[in-house]
Amino acid sequence: FFLGDLPRAIASHAEDAALNARAGNREHEAKACEGLGNAYKHAARHDEAIAAFERQLDLARDLGSEALESRALYSLGTAHHAMGKQAAARDGASFDPGQYPESVSQALSKAAAYYEANLALVVALGDKSAEGRACGNLGNTHYLLGNFTKAIRYHERRRDLARGYKDKAAERRACTNLANAHVFLGDFESAATFYRNTFDIALETGEKAVEAQACYSLGNTYTLLKDYRQAIDYHLKHLDIARVLKDKVGEERACWSLGNAYTAIEEYDVAVYYARQHQKLAYEVGDWKGVAVARQNLLDLTTASQRTSRSSLSEEADGSRSVPTKRKPGVSTNLE
Repeated sequence: FFLGDLPRAIASHAEDAALNARAGNREHEAKACEGLGNAYKHAARHDEAIAAFERQLDLARDLGSEALESRALYSLGTAHHAMGKQAAARDGASFDPGQYPESVSQALSKAAAYYEANLALVVALGDKSAEGRACGNLGNTHYLLGNFTKAIRYHERRRDLARGYKDKAAERRACTNLANAHVFLGDFESAATFYRNTFDIALETGEKAVEAQACYSLGNTYTLLKDYRQAIDYHLKHLDIARVLKDKVGEERACWSLGNAYTAIEEYDVAVYYARQHQKLAYEVGDWKGVAVARQNLLDLTTASQRTSRSSLSEEADGSRSVPTKRKPGVSTNLE
């Protein structure tokens, strides 16, 4: 796109498309429309991108070229997908998958329809790489629509194709996406299995940032399973990697999660340590909401610790064993 000069790219592709249209060269016009659509899409001018890709599709069908048609269908899918994500950022940033406003759902549904048509064509053409890409996009789109079972089906297919041509990055993304979808279905055991697959691939490929994210997700998933010791192990691993990477935001998230996990098992002294670390790191990165959360957690932990101390003194005085009050941890389930 002319080294990022989108207006110039749009003008050039539009002129190219017009010249080829006048000359009756439909194949070159189709390619120019593809370039024009991509330029409009990168400029977030999605309606104009869609118009260009629709022209590309019409020309491809007139020419009887399945290869050109599959590309046009894929491009239309990406344009509607981008339009849906833009609408989500504007209108529904706080919504979970499947709960977006109608404007978002409509755009994503159109994207899914175009991806489906693209998938059918690339399968017929025997293009395994394009098939994997289409399955990945369909899985992501159905996930956003809240169709988690469908999303899983496509991501499993994406994973299997990636394994077939030894694309570790694609396999790792598919495993993460499978885990995320299983979380929303409430199948946390399966989610943990897929996050471990992601973790294993990250270890194999040496991707420390991906390894850190997998540890964070595993910690959250074991928290949902109420296996707090396992959760702590993974959050500690996440914390270690974040420190190596000098990722202060990652450190903050790890300390927050560790404070919650130690609270859940009533090890309040350790929980206080991590809550203080969380507060300190939140100040450093300018996360004022995190500062407020850490401050409240410290107040809650002080109360819980005092209650436990009074209970212990009472037991020593009368020899009885009271059952300590258990506080439900405030654990984030926003797995990424």
